[in-house]
Amino acid sequence: MATAQSAEPPARDFEVISLIGFAHAVSHFFHLLLPPLFPWLMNDFGLSFSAIGMTMTIFFVVSAIGQALAGFLVDRYGAARVLAGGIACFAAAALLLALADGYAMLALVGGVAGLGNSVFHPADFTVLN
Repeated sequence: MATAQSAEPPARDFEVISLIGFAHAVSHFFHLLLPPLFPWLMNDFGLSFSAIGMTMTIFFVVSAIGQALAGFLVDRYGAARVLAGGIACFAAAALLLALADGYAMLALVGGVAGLGNSVFHPADFTVLN
């Protein structure tokens, strides 16, 4: 038998889940920062599919390694600060992409964006708990 209280989630739960959902949506939006630009980046910089794909490999490798490190940062400085830092890294990656003049800059964009992406799961789980 369900009670009236269990039928509706408390307002605080809705607020927390909305915050986490928004942060996660930002993360997935930035996953798509580079791939739609691949045809133009390949043409402008004379890159192969392998070379341009390496930018995403850098993104995900940095993100995977950074998640463990981000967990320590979340414990030390708090989830809100670390999430803000991750979003700042994504913004910096977008600005670096606008300034890119070669493959090294594109690789740097992948790394900085991966660093920004690494904070979302550790911070999200902390906020949910």
